[in-house]
Amino acid sequence: MAMSTAPESTISRKVVRLGVLIVLVIAVYSVGWYFAAEYLRNRILSFFGGGNPAGVTATCEDATMGGYPFRFRLNCSRLAFDDHFQGVAASFGPVRAAAQIYNPGHIVWEMDGPAEIRSALGFNTALDWTNMQSSFRIGLSGLSRSSLVMEGLNATVTSTVSSLQLQVTAPTAQSHVRQNDGNLDYATLVRDVVVSVGGTKIALPPVSASLDATFADKGGLLDPRVAQEQKLYGTKGEIRRMVIDLGAGRVLTLSGPFQVGDDGMLSGRMKVQIEQINAWREAVKTAYPAQSEMIDNVANILRALAFGRDNSEAEITIENGVAMLGFIPLGQIPPL
Repeated sequence: MAMSTAPESTISRKVVRLGVLIVLVIAVYSVGWYFAAEYLRNRILSFFGGGNPAGVTATCEDATMGGYPFRFRLNCSRLAFDDHFQGVAASFGPVRAAAQIYNPGHIVWEMDGPAEIRSALGFNTALDWTNMQSSFRIGLSGLSRSSLVMEGLNATVTSTVSSLQLQVTAPTAQSHVRQNDGNLDYATLVRDVVVSVGGTKIALPPVSASLDATFADKGGLLDPRVAQEQKLYGTKGEIRRMVIDLGAGRVLTLSGPFQVGDDGMLSGRMKVQIEQINAWREAVKTAYPAQSEMIDNVANILRALAFGRDNSEAEITIENGVAMLGFIPLGQIPPL
């Protein structure tokens, strides 16, 4: 019996050492995690307090860090920000954000409504939704990409100049943005949108729409260090594909280059493809009966270009805000 004591003692010492090593690793990891969490919390609060290149001040009320041991999680009971440079202020409900400890640059977050956005451009927006989820990837040059999905969207835009109200509802909406070699790629999709003006619903079926566009040299909008230098005026880009769908085969597709002048006026050349011309004619005339004559003229030209067929292609030219289909003026687009 005495001879077996030495091996057993050796094994016991190894087990004890292994246990102590594990406890030490856990202790060091825990201390490191809490130091990192506190550092991130202070950096976030510093950013919110105006310590950022964009000069945006924000409030993350009741900020708490959690997620130990494998992630960092930030909770705010309310989020608000004020961008004095752009003249935009907004407030939102509770926010929850998280990132895995091994991939801190990839952040997923969700936000509760309602929200209010006030702009010096002369409009206020009230937003609410049933569910909002998003993710973004951030690096040394700011955001590299971001995606957002909303369900049960309800928005009301009120003009502070004329008190005109625009209401928009959509069961689902999503948007995606990314930097791409200095350019800004943007894509969005909304389904079954219903629009009302001053409480009166526009007499169109629920509209689904999508947009895939590139804004040249505007990738800096996602980089706080240079975001203030980015201007809307002088922007050039391309609409790769924009689709408006009224259902029942009534589909309108646009594509082509565009630019915004230094005076905010829009110019461009848009290729238009339209399916079910007569059905579009009747739907739009129902919504805008005062424009029936112009709508008939446009529909007749489209059918003539298609040799009487109900599907057609044409080109719309926009010069300093004036949109033309051939020789027919479609209207004046106000400056952006």
